[in-house]
Amino acid sequence: MCSTYLGIMPVKGESLIGSMIKLKWLRENMLELPEEPSQEQLHAHCRAYILGLIGGVLMPDKTGNKVHLMYLSLLINLRRTRRYSWGSIY
Repeated sequence: MCSTYLGIMPVKGESLIGSMIKLKWLRENMLELPEEPSQEQLHAHCRAYILGLIGGVLMPDKTGNKVHLMYLSLLINLRRTRRYSWGSIY
């Protein structure tokens, strides 16, 4: 799932622990876009940025340094995300 929708695969056991990905890995690997990114590269970076917001600010886990990959499945179609009721979890 990561390689398909983020364009890169984290190392299992280091950056990918079970079904959670380290926020540090997202920052280190998804921070910079190429000068002229393709549409897919742009979407991958948007997904990574939103995952970082979810895991770091909106819905952090107990450790505060990982985000669950279940949220990545919600970001596959970026146009659909505006229809989600993100605030209804509270």
